[in-house]
Amino acid sequence: MTRVIIHPGFHKTGTTSLQRFLEINADALSPFVRVVLKPEMEDVAKSARDCSNVTGATGLLRRRRVRAAFKSQFTNLLNRLSLEEGQILLISCEALVGRMPGRDKVMAFDAAAGLAKDMRDVTLNHFGPEVDLTFLYTTRQRQSWMRSAYSHLLQQSRFTLTEEEFAHKYARTGDLDTIITQIRKAISPRPLVESRLEVTSPQHFGPASALLQLLDLPTDVMETLAPAKQLNTGLDEIEQAQMRTFNAQDIDDSDLSLKKRRYLRKRRKKQRNMSQ
Repeated sequence: MTRVIIHPGFHKTGTTSLQRFLEINADALSPFVRVVLKPEMEDVAKSARDCSNVTGATGLLRRRRVRAAFKSQFTNLLNRLSLEEGQILLISCEALVGRMPGRDKVMAFDAAAGLAKDMRDVTLNHFGPEVDLTFLYTTRQRQSWMRSAYSHLLQQSRFTLTEEEFAHKYARTGDLDTIITQIRKAISPRPLVESRLEVTSPQHFGPASALLQLLDLPTDVMETLAPAKQLNTGLDEIEQAQMRTFNAQDIDDSDLSLKKRRYLRKRRKKQRNMSQ
């Protein structure tokens, strides 16, 4: 029986660390797992993000069109993949819940449940109803998620809202529990495994811990695996204020990104030197 695990996110819940774990352990995992990450599915990721901009009052015809486009792209992805005997198919990409809220007027993960249902339907159609399909969603406590998302948006976009303004305007965004409930209903009766970042972070393999339980790898293989280091760090209040100042400036996007990176690199280097 074919096994498929789909990890659609969410953003800012340890997804980068989990995917980095898959990359650094690729050789050890490859006999057991066929890993598909964002670079191998950019077309699918773009199509999923497009679905985030057609919720709510958007015309029904356009919503149907973008959802059909996503299903077509996801079908093409499965068609071009090949599995070795005994391999589990693992797809991990946070864009599969849609666009990051705060970007392009997206207010919340309203497209996530529909996208999950589409992936379920396409996977069953491709592999047959007997496929062993599991959805893994990494989540996070609401306030912690909001802080992390706010820092990310300051660094990666022209966000100028204060943290308080962000928390008020995007209040629905951090309610991942409600979204998970919607997704469970959408993919029923297929199982959904929820992995909380607060639980997995202290563990040896961090956010990849829940995934490893699902993979159920041999003990000798587990002993060869290396944990991934934390890659994304948040901003303190001084850094947040400086990002807002940069974002309000009328400069080219590439110059803005460079300015932010240089500032953070210089500031954090100074902090490291002071702590030594």
